[in-house]
Amino acid sequence: MKVIGKARRRVDGRAKVTGQTRFADDIVLPRMLHMKLLRSPHAHAMIESIDFSKAVSLSGVHLVLTGKDFPVTFGILPVTQDEYPLAPEHVRYVGDPVAAVVAKDEQTATQALDLIQVRYRVLDTISNPEEALAKPEPRIHAYSERGN
Repeated sequence: MKVIGKARRRVDGRAKVTGQTRFADDIVLPRMLHMKLLRSPHAHAMIESIDFSKAVSLSGVHLVLTGKDFPVTFGILPVTQDEYPLAPEHVRYVGDPVAAVVAKDEQTATQALDLIQVRYRVLDTISNPEEALAKPEPRIHAYSERGN
């Protein structure tokens, strides 16, 4: 019982409270670019179109990517065979990334996100476990033989 109930001095405490600790967000490198993701506001939807013409014309924006530009799945496991870094056409949860903006700074990337227009066809969702068992559709993943 040499430790329990006794104050312990944090090894990194002084550096943190004096602002000397450097975090990943503090790092600035020459020619560094910043990326922001545009995320789906819908739990289940099909992407009908993405118009990023205004975003890419904004000064300081280097690149805008969508799922059609980056059609690579995450991994080799069956559970990831239809999951993408950027959704190409089907979003499966609120926050699913649909586009990425690369810009000279974080503020420009954020401004560019606001200029991207995405048209979705919202699909049915099931948020009740009993309903999901009774009704196997809609399926979230195409490779699954059952629904949710």
